[in-house]
Amino acid sequence: MKQFNFKRIQKLKKSLEADRIVLDSKADEARRQAKLAIFALQRHEAARAKDCLGESRNLIRACLGLVRRRPLLAGESGWKSALEEYTEAHLFETYLHGHLSVPAEAENHPDVVLGAMSDLAGEIARYSILRATERDRKSIEEAHRTVLKIVDMLAALDLTGSLRSKFDQTKQHLRKIEDIRYDLSKKD
Repeated sequence: MKQFNFKRIQKLKKSLEADRIVLDSKADEARRQAKLAIFALQRHEAARAKDCLGESRNLIRACLGLVRRRPLLAGESGWKSALEEYTEAHLFETYLHGHLSVPAEAENHPDVVLGAMSDLAGEIARYSILRATERDRKSIEEAHRTVLKIVDMLAALDLTGSLRSKFDQTKQHLRKIEDIRYDLSKKD
């Protein structure tokens, strides 16, 4: 039987904790930059959004490298949250360009993508409110179609836990857009 090596375990634990601190720091900043990108996209500040999204992407890639090197960190909630926020920002940017695409960094994280898609519905609902103030019916109809597709996609899955809660929120966002459509139709 091999003898237990406490010093080796202690060294691994300290090393893992140091990497966790680095991961948390990068993830926090990636999440912050993604949120700033979303805010900029809502205000039609394309250059600012591009800069923030690019910074978030760089930080997410650095986090991915760290997680690949240290798989024990893959389940860290701060890291997953940052990846989801970045994915949401990327999805919102692509939505505003007329399509939806998942960033390569998130392709192998289905729960992250599903959570981001659900959160995207909220951003689209907020965007619809802004578009309604300008009577932009075309944008609101596109928002309705997109969020309806997201609801249909999520409804096809057996979601539980936090994804189920996000799905319920997505349905509320769809309802908000439907209310906007109805209000605009009364003004015709």
